[in-house]
This record gives sequence, structure tokens and C-alpha cells, in this order.
Amino acid sequence: MKFLTKRTLATVLAIAILSFLAGNLSNGLAKSDRAEVLRNLEKFSLVYQKIIRNYVDEEDSDELIDAAIRAMIEELDPFSQYLDEDQVEDLMVKTKGEFGGLGIIISKKGDYPTVISPIDDTPAARLGIRGGDKIVEIEGESTEGWSVQDAVDKLRGPKGTAVDIGISRFGVEEVLPYHIVRDIISVKSVPYAFVLEDDIGYIRVSNFGEKTADELRAALDELEAEGIDGLILDLRNNPGGLLESARQVSDLFLGAGHVIVSTRGRGEKRLQEIYAQSNVRYAWDYPLVVMINENSASASEIVAGAVQDWDRGLVVGRNSFGKGSVQSIFSVSDKEALKLTTAKYYTPSGRCIHRDENNHRFAADASMFEIGDAEEEAPVGDDHPEYELETPAESPVSLDSLPLFETLKLHRTVRGGGGIMPDIIMEYEKISNQALDLERRSAFFDFAVELVAEREVEKDFKVDEALLERFQSYLAEQGVELEPDDFATNEEYIRMAIRREVLYKQFDSKVAYRSTLYMDRPLQETLALLKGESSLETLLARTEMESSELETTEAEAIEVR
Repeated sequence: MKFLTKRTLATVLAIAILSFLAGNLSNGLAKSDRAEVLRNLEKFSLVYQKIIRNYVDEEDSDELIDAAIRAMIEELDPFSQYLDEDQVEDLMVKTKGEFGGLGIIISKKGDYPTVISPIDDTPAARLGIRGGDKIVEIEGESTEGWSVQDAVDKLRGPKGTAVDIGISRFGVEEVLPYHIVRDIISVKSVPYAFVLEDDIGYIRVSNFGEKTADELRAALDELEAEGIDGLILDLRNNPGGLLESARQVSDLFLGAGHVIVSTRGRGEKRLQEIYAQSNVRYAWDYPLVVMINENSASASEIVAGAVQDWDRGLVVGRNSFGKGSVQSIFSVSDKEALKLTTAKYYTPSGRCIHRDENNHRFAADASMFEIGDAEEEAPVGDDHPEYELETPAESPVSLDSLPLFETLKLHRTVRGGGGIMPDIIMEYEKISNQALDLERRSAFFDFAVELVAEREVEKDFKVDEALLERFQSYLAEQGVELEPDDFATNEEYIRMAIRREVLYKQFDSKVAYRSTLYMDRPLQETLALLKGESSLETLLARTEMESSELETTEAEAIEVR
């Protein structure tokens, strides 16, 4: 961009800013505050003019202003953000829970974006695209070195439009051409619902979008029709999403008139209370257990907190993330917006969900926020999660140091301090470094691609000794060193991971996911709690006693994020 009159531009901008604020700052600001803001803006305007007029190189004024805005927002918290045109568009995609695309889950494997799995009943699935297919061309352009986001940007588009891609498939020498017409791809919030042993229902909720409550209601109806005697609602690793979705989901378990969550703004001024509105309640004749962990955030914490505070269910797992702040979206221009933290969330018993230390370190944006003047909400999350080899440092926090609250029906003791503290704390099974390294190298994924290309398998597929030996040989061929003792130590995990990937590619994610549940230690412990337990009240009473005994017999400190 070339400037016709830089001096005029800077002067006009400065006058415009100061004139606008002089006329608008009277709304909601004291006279002393208005004067301070105007002094600071005058300082900013002066610096901006000096740069435009005197800096050795000519600078783009738009880029300077954008950089100044972003630098200012970085001083606030990790959840406030200046959104450019692409980010606003991506935000709208995630808000609606659907988009125009091919229907594939992709990740970066080696030099090319690679299909992890096609989504059932989508253009990609109908044309026979498989997990393991490498997308080597899009519209005739090589994708070598592309990031996942680069590929997503090219593959998404309006419904009815077409895109040409080239696929490299294991065992096929030539690049396979595909001409695919885009369609609306729905993003499911409730991917898994099963009846497990002893007639215990299990539902996994992965995010909170516009259709989550409808999907959950349908899953509950299906499980109840099969005659379940208990329900596990799995919110682990759920980054959150829509506030309205959290309300609707909570509404399925609470009676009308019960407070679900409240918001407080600057100075803890109460801004809003959100209530359950329906008397149609699930899990009334059988016990409910909600599972959370340190990656459960935002809307997940609202639902878990409401269920716990009203004694509608037991909460188990690990202390949740502590992302309980509200981000409102303010329009800056036709194409840009400001996402700004404006309030914090509190559970019905008065516990603040937000953990302030999250404001002072980099955190995954598992945010819940509001568009416009608190009229609509939209989620932010990661569409392409990868295995993490490192986690943020955790510090021991004494349970005794956390503030105490009472639940609202049975007056049980619950703890505050940020996030949702479970009624029963469960340790998770940590994956060894060797197993994580194999996951990171896509060893299980690539081996399954090779195996499925050779033969079909049934749903009861097992990894026998011969296949284990073949996998060891495969690792050696790929230059992956794994000592025999390490292989033996990780044998159970290796069997599970190979089976998971093979079933994923031969069938679908639901079959693959269910095949891994036997190694899910917290889930197995939760199942043990529910077995033979027909009453929520007795479950709550029994587990409260066990939790009390646990606190006195184990070490005082636990790890709390």
C-alpha cells in the first residue's frame, strides 16, 4: 500500500479517534476516567503520527494499527483476541456446527495432509476415500509441506461447489484423482452412546454446539429404551462451547427454576442468572455420574457444577481446567471483531469456575463467548487435536487450602478454588514415553493402513502373537528402535492401539472407540461404582464417606491444575 498523504492520514486518524471518544466516553465512565483515557489516546496518536512521518521505512498504516491492537490485547488474558476476517469466518463455522466440505478428518502425517477417517454419509465416504489416504494435490497444486489449516482452507467451500484432489494410497502406484462435490458436513457433539456391562449407559459429549442437547436427548431416549440402570456422562477432554448449549444440556437433568449458572462482571457485580426451564428430566430413576478431567473446560464445567451443586449426580475424575470466563464479541468493522473477557461464571452454590492463574500462562482456547451484546454464543476449540508429549507444570495444592461450599439439596461439602473439584478424585493411567513416541510417529496408524489394504477384518478382530511379531519387524524396517523389554512392558497398549486403528479404518470411529474402553482406568472405576447401585442418594452418601476416608488416609496434597 502506498500513502498519498501520510501526514494527512495520521492527523485525520488522530482527530477522528479523539473526537469520537470525546463524544462517546461519557457513557459509563466517570469524569476522571474519561480524562485519563483521552490522555492515553492522545499519547498513542502522537506515537503513531511520529512513526508514519519519520520512520526510516514506509509502513502500512493498517498493519501498524492491527499490531498495536493485538499487543494491547495480549496484556489482558489468553482468551481475549482480535479476530481478522478468516478467524471470524472460522468462528461462524464452529458456531453453527456445520460447514461445506468433503467430510474427512485430516492431520499432518509426514510431508502431506493425510486422511485420518472419512465421516459417515458424506461426499468423501460415499466416494470411497479411506483413512491413510495422503492428499498430495488440491486443484492441481502439490500439497507437500502444507499444514492442516492450509488444506482445510482449500477443501472447505459452499455447498454444491466441487474440488479436485489427488490421493496417494498405500499399495497403489498412481495418484488417484477425485472430483468431489461439497456438501454440508454436520459436526456431531455426541459421537458415542453405548450400553455397557450391567446395563450401565455411557454417553460421550465432545463439545457443546447448537445441536448438542438434541443429540444428547436422542441418545438418552435410545439408551433408556434399552433399559439402563445407571448413566455415565463423559465430559473428559471436552473444551466447552455454547453457553446456551450448556443450559439446554443441564436442563435435561434439572427441574424448571433451578439456577444453572450465574455471571458476575467487574467487581463481582451479578450480571445474569441462567435457570433450567423444563420439567422433562432424565436420570431420575437411576444414578448419574459425570466424568471430568483437567481438560474439561467452559460449558463442561457449567454442566458438571450444576449437576454437583444440585445433588443430581456424582462428579468423578480430576479437577477441571478452570475456564469460566465470558468472552463477548464486539464488531470492529464489517470483517473484524474483538473478543473480550467481560465476566466470570459461578456455579449455583457460588463457586467461581474460573481459575485466575489461567490468565497468566498460555492456554488452549477452550472458550465460551457471546456475540454482539450477549445475544448469541459461539465455541472455540481445536479441530485437529494431536498427542501431547508435554503438559503444563502442575503444582501441589492442599485440599485444606481450598474454600468450602455446600450443595443445595443434601448439603454435601464441595470445594472451590477454580474449576470443578470432583466428589471422587481418580488418577488416570499415564501413557509411557515409548507408547507416546509410537503414536507421535503414526506407527500404529501407518501399520493399520498397510494391514487393512491386504485383508478385511471382523469387529471381533484381535492382535495375536504373529501380528505382534510382524509389528516389531515393521518398526525395525521404519528405523524405530524399541528395546525388547520396552516392547514387552507396553505390549497391552500396543495390542490395543493396533486394534483401534485397524477397526477405525475397517469400520468407523464408534467401533474403534468402544474397543479401547477396557483400558480406560477411570471409566472402569466409574463402572465399578455404579454396579449394583440403584439409588443416587445411597451412591452420593456412600461415595461422600469414601471420599472423606480417602482424604484422611492419603497424602494431604493433590495435583490441581
